[in-house]
Amino acid sequence: MDTTESEPKYRVVFYQTPQGTEPVREWLQSLDKVKKLQLGQAIQMLQINGPSLPMPYACPLGKGLYELRERVGKVRYRIFYAFNEGRLVILLHAVTKDQRTVENDIATARRRLKDYIDRR
Repeated sequence: MDTTESEPKYRVVFYQTPQGTEPVREWLQSLDKVKKLQLGQAIQMLQINGPSLPMPYACPLGKGLYELRERVGKVRYRIFYAFNEGRLVILLHAVTKDQRTVENDIATARRRLKDYIDRR
């Protein structure tokens, strides 16, 4: 999917804990340059396409939660996100995936989404 032709239509924000940390940003910063670049391109596709971003790039998980899917080499990465306030995308949780998406990761993303909404 080519992202060079289009302007971003959605604004992406990082979920911030009550203590002020941004878990997804910190996770991204811990990765090497190649992984950051590829995941950054995946986030850019999300900014351009929003909810119309198709499989295999994005997957709905139900109740307003989605996962952004990226593979770098043999390693799969997932960033959980939700839409809020029209064209706002909240990056909630991220994992390096070695098997099927773990329910704990989905639960973490849902808790963070609830916290985000409750504090608005």
